[in-house]
Amino acid sequence: MQITSRSLLMSYTMLLTALVFTIFFWFQARDVQAEWINVPPVPSETGALSFSIGDKQMAYRSFGLMLQNIGNIGGRSAALDSYNFDMLSGWFLLEDGLDPESDYVPMLAAYYFGGTPDETQLDPVIEYLATVGRRKGKEKWRWLAHAVYLSRFKQKDLDKALELSYILAAKAERENLPHWAKQMPAFILSQQGDKQAAKELLLTMLKENAEKMHPNEVNFTVDYICTRILDKSEAAEMPLCDAAK
Repeated sequence: MQITSRSLLMSYTMLLTALVFTIFFWFQARDVQAEWINVPPVPSETGALSFSIGDKQMAYRSFGLMLQNIGNIGGRSAALDSYNFDMLSGWFLLEDGLDPESDYVPMLAAYYFGGTPDETQLDPVIEYLATVGRRKGKEKWRWLAHAVYLSRFKQKDLDKALELSYILAAKAERENLPHWAKQMPAFILSQQGDKQAAKELLLTMLKENAEKMHPNEVNFTVDYICTRILDKSEAAEMPLCDAAK
């Protein structure tokens, strides 16, 4: 097949046009990058299952992985305090409906999203962890304990922490959990300045449960009363503290 000068000219013209278009497009699009659109809207459970052909575990794990990596886009990582935590709460509850037994999403909520530097964003996380932690189940109570921790130490909301600690203590009594969980209200009462209530709570625990407690737990409780709740003069007048010396 013979190539004519006209066909060559057309080929070069098309190539030049494509090159000019490519250069023009590059100048227009060179500053365009993937944008952080924040947490996407939460689908219904039916909508979520439609993405996994009705497989709850596939949906749970896929959306969990999405939550874990949601702020990493276009080679950049979004700061936790830029997340919409109210929208995240909806995802937590959706995932909880798909698999209420798994600890994957509670762990993400507690140890990843709970790390936000903006403590005002933590309310949805604390509410979710408290909901999960109230349930029966192996080690579920630890999420309730973490909700107390976030309220007490990150938000410094002692009233909320005390309210949650009473729920934790009641659960600890019913399910024979570690004694520090039962003692949590006393720790927070002491921090609030209500030393008398804290002392009475721990003394009652010693009176009713000392025989069931490990000696180390008894010693810790006595030491907490004598050195953290009472001052030196008050401790000197208390027989329990004298006996512990």
